[in-house]
Amino acid sequence: MNYVGIDGCRGGWCQVWLHSDGSHGSGILKTIEEWTELPESADAVVFIDMPIGLKENGPHERQCDKAARKLLKKRGSSIFPAPCRQSLAEKDYLAASDLNQAVTGRRLSKQTYHLMPKIRELDGFIRGVGRGLDIREFHPELGFLALNRFVPLTHSKKNRAGREERLEILSRYASCSPAILSEAAKRFPRNQAGVDDILDALCGAVSALFKDHLVSLPAVPETDSCGLPMQIVYADPDNAGPVR
Repeated sequence: MNYVGIDGCRGGWCQVWLHSDGSHGSGILKTIEEWTELPESADAVVFIDMPIGLKENGPHERQCDKAARKLLKKRGSSIFPAPCRQSLAEKDYLAASDLNQAVTGRRLSKQTYHLMPKIRELDGFIRGVGRGLDIREFHPELGFLALNRFVPLTHSKKNRAGREERLEILSRYASCSPAILSEAAKRFPRNQAGVDDILDALCGAVSALFKDHLVSLPAVPETDSCGLPMQIVYADPDNAGPVR
C-alpha cells in the first residue's frame, strides 16, 4: 500500500510517498491530476494540506478549522478560515472577498486568497477525476503535534532548529525520513519547493501510516453540498501497532 503526503508548493504540489514494502520517493507535480498517472497512486491513502469540503452558505466557519485551531493553541493562526465555494470563481481579491463576505459574513484574508488557486484545483479534482479516491485533509502543524503526542513543539518550521525538531519526530515512525528530506532537498529547485514543503508532505505520508488509527475533527464531520466531508484528521500513535 502507498501512504502519500501532498503539500502545495510554488512549483505546484510537493509529494512524498512511503510504500508498505519499505520503498519511498518524492516528486513535484504541476497539477494534482498528474498524481493519478503515477504508480504510487495505486492502492493509496493520501493526506493533503488543503481544504476539502467547502461552505456555500451561513455565517459559521467550518467546525474542523475551529477545532484544529483550538488544539494548536499558539500555532492556531496557521489555520486560515476556508473560503466559500462560490468565491473560488473570482480572479480578483476584492471581488472574491466581497463575495465571501456576502455568503459567510467574513472577508477573506490575503493568505487564504493566495491559496485559492490550489483550493479551486483540488475541489475540481475531488469532485471529478478524484472522486472515490481515499484523500484526507490534514494540517501539518497539527500532524507534527499529534505525532509528538501533543507535547508542544519549541521552534518554528521556518528555521533550522524547527526543521530538525520536526524531522526527529517523523524519524521515530519512518526511519527513512532523513534520507527522503535530504534527497528531495537536493533534487528540487528552491524556486519550486522549499524544505518546509517537503517536511509538510513527509508529515502527511507518515501520518497516513496510521490510517486505521486516526482522530477526526470534528468526531462527526459535516458534509458540504457536494457530499464532501469538512474534516481534518490526525494520527493517533498511542492506539496503533508497531511503526515502520
